[in-house]
Amino acid sequence: MSQVQRLLGFLRPYRLRLAMAVFLMALVGACEAITALLIKPIGDNVLKPGASSGISLFRLPWNHREVYLQDFFLGHIHNVWTVVVLSLITITVVKGISRYLATVEINFIGQSAVQNLRNQLYAKIVQQTMAFFKRNPTGRLISAISNDTDRIQYAVSQVAADFFRNCFTLIALLGVVFYYDWKLALISLALVPLVVYPSANIGRLVRRSSRSSQDRMADINNLVQETFTGIGIVKAFVMEHFEVARFKAATHKLLHTNMRWIKAQAATPPLMDLLTMITVSGLLLYERNAILHQTQTLGDFLGFVYALFKMGEPIKRLTGVNNAVQQAVGASEQVFQFLQVTPEMQEKPDAIALPPFEHELVFDHVDFEYEPGVPLLQNVNLRIKKGEVVALVGSSGAGKTTLASLLPRFYDVTHGRLLVDGHDVRDIRIASLRSQIGMVTQGTILFNDTIFNNICYGNGSRSQAEVETAARAALAHEFILERPGGYQGMIGERGQRLSGGQRQRLAIARALLKNSPILILDEATSELDTESESLVQKALGNLMSGRTVLVIAHRLSTVRRADRIVVLDRGTISEVGTHEDLVTRGGIYQRLHELQFVDAEA
Repeated sequence: MSQVQRLLGFLRPYRLRLAMAVFLMALVGACEAITALLIKPIGDNVLKPGASSGISLFRLPWNHREVYLQDFFLGHIHNVWTVVVLSLITITVVKGISRYLATVEINFIGQSAVQNLRNQLYAKIVQQTMAFFKRNPTGRLISAISNDTDRIQYAVSQVAADFFRNCFTLIALLGVVFYYDWKLALISLALVPLVVYPSANIGRLVRRSSRSSQDRMADINNLVQETFTGIGIVKAFVMEHFEVARFKAATHKLLHTNMRWIKAQAATPPLMDLLTMITVSGLLLYERNAILHQTQTLGDFLGFVYALFKMGEPIKRLTGVNNAVQQAVGASEQVFQFLQVTPEMQEKPDAIALPPFEHELVFDHVDFEYEPGVPLLQNVNLRIKKGEVVALVGSSGAGKTTLASLLPRFYDVTHGRLLVDGHDVRDIRIASLRSQIGMVTQGTILFNDTIFNNICYGNGSRSQAEVETAARAALAHEFILERPGGYQGMIGERGQRLSGGQRQRLAIARALLKNSPILILDEATSELDTESESLVQKALGNLMSGRTVLVIAHRLSTVRRADRIVVLDRGTISEVGTHEDLVTRGGIYQRLHELQFVDAEA
């Protein structure tokens, strides 16, 4: 119920429009009731020769005055056939217009409400920490934003229209059957619990199966995302058939899960039809005797049976509405779990804006661990002066990238402090901290947009001249002009239409345009060929000039240019010095140099 209430909470901004839609749906229900009331005069007056020409609709309870259908027409229209036909046409037109307007309005409300939900969910996920994205597979996040919200959207828009229309129709027709014969109506309604109870159980099964179905869909999304992202490896190792087999296995699980709730839903209509037929059969026997003994007219019987039959449709539809709502509730579980996630890293209410960087960065007895009890960095002490280039080296898993990730506060230190000009990063507004840090990483992230927009990404509105200046400094201007469309040309998903060196130079141009005083280079040249590396190294030289730089690198040329080299081993600093000092010290750096750099020089 709490999840249903939360879903309904997204409808609050549209209260007035919802009220108008509900009124129109009530009008649809009233038209259905009036149509049922017109069945009596058709049986008693229109189809019965010599019957009274006055068509009585109902009697007012307070003065017992008969209300005739002719009272609603002009004085010269008295013919029974004409009155009934015009009434049916008018009611059908009013019902059709009301239903159309109400359906459009409710669907607009539902679509808008779920749009707000989807936007809120996306914003909530994007604002989570890096640790959140490590814990949650990309496929699961995509499934929540797309598939789960699609189920909710269907329930809140289309199903909501069905719910209101059928509720009012059922209430109106219920009033008609009680008007015709309240005793018989009570007997007929005694069978309703036989429908409601199994339907409620079916709804619970649908809800559980829906959640399982969404989980299976998340698995499929994750599998597709992994396969398409790593399609080069898939083809290189001739694993297409293996990936297809994995996909078939995942879709088979989805089919099995979906069939569980489909079977549950399919059981409802036959049950409804059986109960309806039992009811109608009993009514036929009862009404036959009533008509023979003249306690009821043919019109009464036809009107009662028509209204009762028409009640079957909204009852069936409402059962389907319950199943759809249960699917939406099942899908919303994951959505609301994500909406309730509180980022582990919170900005303090009194956090300050970081002044322009002037002095130094300090890692003061820093410890860090991703998982409690599994330390990755231990007692790291490091001081980096403004304008200094510091290289981090060490074997894989030593903690180089993790140490660099603490600076823009992608993660918080577990113990100790990280200071920027004496300010603990936990006391600084995150946006003001990251605005002063530029990054160029090994896995260059570009977007399926124009070259111009990729260079401007995160740098606000910039002029063509500013972008070209940054591109020239990154040695990217010439290849950009050679491409179709130049700066306005599209680069494809993740920049796949560019070479590795070209992607890196665009990333360097983006960092140059940001013009941040602090720079992090995370193995920015490790995957490039010799020619591309030479160009990127020149571009990096332009980028590093006058900045405080933290370099994570394996390449000899970058390490040699560093003012200091910090050697990490198993999460601790084991050596600090220049290249010339460390290469002869006989420690870890000398061993790494012999393993890597001597081979590179050879």
